[in-house]
Amino acid sequence: MKSKLKFAFVLFRNVLIILLLLEIGLGIFYSYHDESGIDGNTERIIASGLYEGDGMDDESIKEIFRELRQQDMMWEPYLHYRFKPMNGKHNTIYENGLRKTANPSLKDSATALKIFCFGGSTMYSSGSRDEHSIPSKLAKLIHTNFPDQNVEVTNFGCHGYTRVTENIQLQRELVKNNIPDIVIFYDGVNEIISAHQNNEAGSPTNAYNRKKEFKIAHSYKKRIKLMIYSSNLYRFVTTMQRKLFTKSAYKQLSSRSDALATDIAKNYVGYVQISKSLENEYGFKVFNFMQPNIYSKKNLTEAEQSYYNDQKYYENLYKLSYETVRKDSTMIKDSTFVDISDVFDNAEKTVYFDFCHTGELGNKLVAARMFEYLKPVLTPKTTEAVTVSETEQLTTINQ
Repeated sequence: MKSKLKFAFVLFRNVLIILLLLEIGLGIFYSYHDESGIDGNTERIIASGLYEGDGMDDESIKEIFRELRQQDMMWEPYLHYRFKPMNGKHNTIYENGLRKTANPSLKDSATALKIFCFGGSTMYSSGSRDEHSIPSKLAKLIHTNFPDQNVEVTNFGCHGYTRVTENIQLQRELVKNNIPDIVIFYDGVNEIISAHQNNEAGSPTNAYNRKKEFKIAHSYKKRIKLMIYSSNLYRFVTTMQRKLFTKSAYKQLSSRSDALATDIAKNYVGYVQISKSLENEYGFKVFNFMQPNIYSKKNLTEAEQSYYNDQKYYENLYKLSYETVRKDSTMIKDSTFVDISDVFDNAEKTVYFDFCHTGELGNKLVAARMFEYLKPVLTPKTTEAVTVSETEQLTTINQ
């Protein structure tokens, strides 16, 4: 009996040692694989011509995407998370978790006209340098056209943030008596992604993961499940299963029902109305910009067509939810709502590097469109500002 127990113990111990060694080995492999994969993907992005004319060499472009991979998050009450500080060559994040914005018009922060820019990774401007994010491009346009104005633009954009989260961000600033003069919301993409993930409109991005983690400290079962599902061994096994049965290393996502798209639209309209009430209460001006995506661009380049083909499972949610928002009677009457999903219709060059994120050219065009709507608010009543139209910019860019 003792010999059998001893044999079982030795076998169990050896199995654990083998699993541990496999876990460590796979961890080293995946660490190298993921890092090299970033550069491999960036090579494809470079080949698409996305950064042509931006004055960057290939290594600088790779550095931008390596820094994106290195970004980390920390817990933030009510928001789930925010950026940890980062002092990268191209991505700078301050101690408060906000990205650096070029502010050439800023003379005195205490008396400046404040513009708050809210959104997800598209407002953060993933894939661009600090000086070429949407908020930075907007700040530069303001400075060019209104050089005497004292203006401060703040980039509140963060990966995965939805309109729900952004409203909470704004409310937290208002409670701290940090009152803006102009508030910009740039949304549409993450509302669809979060709804697709959770199969429910209005939930934060990755909420299903937070649900799994809830009260994990009080449940050994949850701890063990999380340890298994986050292990390199589990990743290896599931990847091999997918390759064998679907010929792809990635999980194949399916389309969601049209009813979910309707719920997404209703949810978005509700949060626009909340921001409208805050506008009336605090006296700032709100702009709700509905952002473009790969499904709304009329003329796709070869690279963009491949992004479209890879992620068609989002298409019905985007097209139907956007159309529902446009036709909503409240949105039709709401002067704060601006649909700029057609902003790239005249762009002949590659604008996207996936189905929703844009390069620095895209940021420039988006900022130019936003500026056209901000102009009346910024223009002094006794002064006529000389502006550069978006059409003229597009003509120059596409030459």
